Amino acid sequence: MQPVVYKEWMQRNLNTIIPIAGLIVLILSLRTANPYFLASWDSVITLVYGMSFFLVAACGLTLVILMGSFDFSIPSVLKLSAMIFAVLYPSLGFYSLPVTLAVALAFGFVNGLLLARFNIPSFMATLATSMVAEGLAQVISGGYTRIITDPAFRAISTTMIFGLPSIFYWAIAVWVVTVFITLATPFGRAVYAIGGNLVGARLAGINILRVRILVFMIGALFAAVSGILYASQIQGAHMQVGVLDTIPLFASVVVGGTALTGGVGGVHRTLLGVLIIRWLDSGLSMLAIDLNIRMIIFGAIAIIMAILTIDRKRIKIMK
Repeated sequence: MQPVVYKEWMQRNLNTIIPIAGLIVLILSLRTANPYFLASWDSVITLVYGMSFFLVAACGLTLVILMGSFDFSIPSVLKLSAMIFAVLYPSLGFYSLPVTLAVALAFGFVNGLLLARFNIPSFMATLATSMVAEGLAQVISGGYTRIITDPAFRAISTTMIFGLPSIFYWAIAVWVVTVFITLATPFGRAVYAIGGNLVGARLAGINILRVRILVFMIGALFAAVSGILYASQIQGAHMQVGVLDTIPLFASVVVGGTALTGGVGGVHRTLLGVLIIRWLDSGLSMLAIDLNIRMIIFGAIAIIMAILTIDRKRIKIMK
């Protein structure tokens, strides 16, 4: 391969090469530091539990970032959804599902409307709605942990299929559907277009208002699904759900190769980012690294990857 051609190939595929190389280095490093990392099938299952619900939420966040926006409310909507479902389930059973999803979709609609109609920057709008979601979760819970003892509910995430828990298959299904939407549908192309060039997308006839609102609604919907799956996994909900997920969530998206400027990357790469961040978190935990230090590491990783993946041909104001 000629040097010029090789350089161009590297530039085009940098967002894919870095996460794959990072995952390989991560696994080798953690195995060297701790021989028990991924040493048994039980440890693999533990990691699968940790990454599956997280992947669902990360898919929704990737769509938002791919569009050139931010959504800081996803962890809070995740918590609120888990709490609503846990509180309503004893009396409504699985009829709690449409109520929970409707509330989440309402948050997504408001987020999208604040950005698309009222031109409020998405980071400000979603910070505000995240506080509303946190407050509602506190009020609904009454400050107590809510437990769901129904075996049928727990089976949603813990039933073993071909040696892996069912929550893994739910997460992969969401990921596959989202990859298809972004790469093979006009809606997906519109998301890339808005993230790549907002003015050009508008001139091309794309309905910016509709696409933005739909993307935020999808992000909130996935947060709700993630919250319900996590509630099934831990048999309930509590106020600490999602508290520490904001930085790792954003880190997993940018580590996967989606640029914070929008229009570059995609959900198909987020799976790698989630693997890296969740497995790194697990490995550092096994090495007894303090939680605060882990948050610093995730933040540093997010900054480094943002620098490496940003589209320098166009630095725009993020909404």
